[in-house]
Amino acid sequence: MAKVSIHEVRRLVLPVETIVDAVLQFDRDRSGELVGATLVAAAVEPGLEGGLSLSLRLAGQADPVERRFALPMIAAAIINYCYQSRIPLPRSGAKKLEIVPEGFAFTIESSVQLPRRHDSIPLSGTISVPEPVPGAMLASGASDPPPPGGA
Repeated sequence: MAKVSIHEVRRLVLPVETIVDAVLQFDRDRSGELVGATLVAAAVEPGLEGGLSLSLRLAGQADPVERRFALPMIAAAIINYCYQSRIPLPRSGAKKLEIVPEGFAFTIESSVQLPRRHDSIPLSGTISVPEPVPGAMLASGASDPPPPGGA
């Protein structure tokens, strides 16, 4: 049976404040040492070995401690955060985390093959895709298109 494909790219851009929330929640969920800690400072570390550095004052300690979180740990914290916040994420797909000016961008890319429901386009036929028109997007709050055969 012939198949058609769908390629999905999902990109979440999270500010540093959200990442700090996600990392601290991830640690708390695992009864980590940061439970009850007070955040003193946060810094994004750019580069291939980038990540997030937090300066925290642990309960009962006067001096802050530094904790560094690598990108794989941040990605796990984002997935946990989205799960707890009921933000659906595809389970399969290639996941990538990168540092962007806004904070962090978490991208999930996947492809699926589905059975074709209709005849294929004849080889003699042409497929034309127009150039995108700037600003030609479905407006926020717009209703779904009417069903086939009328409104």
